[in-house]
Amino acid sequence: MSIIRISSFSKQFFAVSCFSGITIILLMTKECPYLHSITNIFRYPAANDSAYSYVTFEAFRDGRRLGNQMFMFAALFYVAKATKREAVLFSDHNARELEQYFILGVRKINRTCPCFSFHEHLVSYDVRIEEAIRSENATNSRTILLRGFFQSYRYFQPVEHQIRAGMKFKNDIQDFARDVLRENIPRGWTEGRFVRVGIHSRRGDITWDGYRPLGVEPAPATYFQKAMKYFADRYKVVQFVVVSEDRKWSRQHITYDSQSSSVNVTSVNVTISLKHSAGQDMAILSLCDHAIISSGSFGWLAAWYANGNVVYYSNYPGKGSNLAKKCNASDYYPPHWIPMD
Repeated sequence: MSIIRISSFSKQFFAVSCFSGITIILLMTKECPYLHSITNIFRYPAANDSAYSYVTFEAFRDGRRLGNQMFMFAALFYVAKATKREAVLFSDHNARELEQYFILGVRKINRTCPCFSFHEHLVSYDVRIEEAIRSENATNSRTILLRGFFQSYRYFQPVEHQIRAGMKFKNDIQDFARDVLRENIPRGWTEGRFVRVGIHSRRGDITWDGYRPLGVEPAPATYFQKAMKYFADRYKVVQFVVVSEDRKWSRQHITYDSQSSSVNVTSVNVTISLKHSAGQDMAILSLCDHAIISSGSFGWLAAWYANGNVVYYSNYPGKGSNLAKKCNASDYYPPHWIPMD
């Protein structure tokens, strides 16, 4: 096994967790009703007033970072299709990270109101969005303004192609990621004859003791080793590309245990990605064939872009925690992703 360090001059930057980002809101809520299965909301009629045929989100004023911004932007396509509106950004939106790393397939317009404001109550799919879409009295002749986080695969599933087309990495970001991967092909290996698996290990803020009682904690080394064994046993010749803000911990603990697998250690490579921007690291992970993720919106979206087999840390949020009791995590991860602990 070899460890290769990749570095650039950009500052490391990571997105906050989908759950921890709204923990306070959840703790203030007394109940979290079971969510219903998705209704086919796309059969309902949409508003006919072309003067207000828009959907957008409230400007970011809470310091949310890249992953949370991306989830919010993606939800626009879901509501836009369901209501036959146009997804737009208002000119006063503070979405600098989105615009820094992505070609956004929407127009920017001046604030257009009156608005119908939909405030999401849940981390996962909020069935009330269906009621809002059906309610012509509430939404007709109004711009729909989304507030919340909208972090569920169910907002992606019906409009996946539109999201991928409307949130593309900029060419320089994509080219940078390709160059990094090409320049760090393990010695003696040939492109196309091995499989890349991206690993996102979120640590940083969630290593603080205050997060643990809430059900938010970093995935342990044993989880990564188990997930790595799964891919090594399946694909035999594998390069693992690790992205994390805790590079020291990653070098020490995200390693391949050759004793646990029949795969020859010379057929497994672990590459540590260092000192890249959030957008660059996400682009690197997106170009991998498969993904292993721990927790948070950043890893989720990187795995979604990669569009291969995904293993996720199943103890997020922690079982029996306040957060787990108030959320429906099954709405967060796509059902074909693979849970491991």
